[in-house]
Amino acid sequence: MVDKRHLVYFKELLEGNADISFKAYLSKHEDSLRKQFSPARFARLKFKSIEEIIKILDEEKVFYSINDQAIRNEKYLANFHPDALNEKGRLKEGFKDSLFNGLVHDFKTKGKDAVLTLHQYIDYPNSMNHRKNIEKLEDIEYFAEMELCLGDTELGLFILKMLASIESQFSEVDDIVLRAKEAIMKHQSP
Repeated sequence: MVDKRHLVYFKELLEGNADISFKAYLSKHEDSLRKQFSPARFARLKFKSIEEIIKILDEEKVFYSINDQAIRNEKYLANFHPDALNEKGRLKEGFKDSLFNGLVHDFKTKGKDAVLTLHQYIDYPNSMNHRKNIEKLEDIEYFAEMELCLGDTELGLFILKMLASIESQFSEVDDIVLRAKEAIMKHQSP
């Protein structure tokens, strides 16, 4: 029998009524949850949270209705390092605005002119093929795809379009550009 307080939280989480994210809840209740579940189930709960929570509620015959936006938000937050999250497991104020030399902030305030911020950040076109800049591009690509799928769709699409517009470099950069183009096409097709 699962502790009632965990079931109440799981239900609230799926319905979009939880005060804190699952990552924060897990941090605060890890010992109790470990005692409630087998090591395998706890691992699934930790790494495939939403799917396992649904299974647990179904097994315990707890009625719930899923709030798709809440689930999307939980999956989005699960991608961030704990340092980027506040005590409630939400993104710290201004965290995204500080990424990539302020690219997100500039997108919000300057719109398409934020492309200049990206170019400065990756030293385009001068040093695109340096390992450091390729790693920056990979980070930006991951962030953009995460935003497109789970966060701010408009921001994700804008960043992917910026990546897709980079001219051929005859290097690993071209792979990133190709993946960005594919993500855009996949998003735009029904």
